[in-house]
Amino acid sequence: MELDHLRQFLHVVDAGSVSAAAKVVYLTQPAISRNLKLLEDAVGAPLFERQGRGLALTAAGRALVPHARAVLLDVQAATRTVRRAAERGYTDLRLGAVDSVASYLVPKLLAPVRAAFPELHWKLRTARSAALLEQIDAGSLDFAVVASAGPPKAERYWRLADYNLQFFGRADHFGPLALVQQEQELKQFTLVEIEALPGQPSLIDGDAPAFAVAHSLASVKALVLAGFGIGAMLDFMLDPHERAQLVCANLPADAHCGLWAIAGPLPKDGRFHELEALLVAQLQLLAGSAV
Repeated sequence: MELDHLRQFLHVVDAGSVSAAAKVVYLTQPAISRNLKLLEDAVGAPLFERQGRGLALTAAGRALVPHARAVLLDVQAATRTVRRAAERGYTDLRLGAVDSVASYLVPKLLAPVRAAFPELHWKLRTARSAALLEQIDAGSLDFAVVASAGPPKAERYWRLADYNLQFFGRADHFGPLALVQQEQELKQFTLVEIEALPGQPSLIDGDAPAFAVAHSLASVKALVLAGFGIGAMLDFMLDPHERAQLVCANLPADAHCGLWAIAGPLPKDGRFHELEALLVAQLQLLAGSAV
């Protein structure tokens, strides 16, 4: 099925006849008729039928019209994208991030990156680390930020910061939290947890008098700051005013767990290499990394 044949088919549909379409595309009537026959052979059904002195679409022809228009629009969009890429060397940043990064670091990342790359198109996806790694492997993401206990299974990665989730609670409600050194001691407090994946452990007992299960770290933070209970958060989620209201459990940190940037194969375009380097540097700065 040729694109030119689809275009000529739509010209006949819009013009109402082969002769009228021939004037639009500057082809002879026999040439258009031959191309329509080739298109009919390709789809395996007649597209027009005689109706008086003109042509009318068959059922197959009517079915083809929206698909033909969609295909040609997609081709136009692809052509524009490729031409922009050839002119600038890059167009899109397909970025993936875990919830905490998407909520608290990406908004702060926009200004410095836009200053250096003002015409960059951002395409952000938020997902769990395992899903983001799969999308990098599949080539559907250019760059992602994940949490991982040890280096992620990727060809190209950078350690951005420690990923040290600690339990926080309001000092005026949960002051004794600062004395906690063992995870099991947390159960004496009202817990706010993010919804776990199947099979993941939970600190919340079935007979707990009060608890909250949230769908995002932003919800955990809001409930903790409101004094509902204690919840696990990262330092970069809290501004100085918020941090001053909270106490933190004294649990040992997992030195192996980190926040990592991962990327797909490096494009030949040096400009994208500059973008990648800027993303890593800014994320390390924003996450408070000492690495």
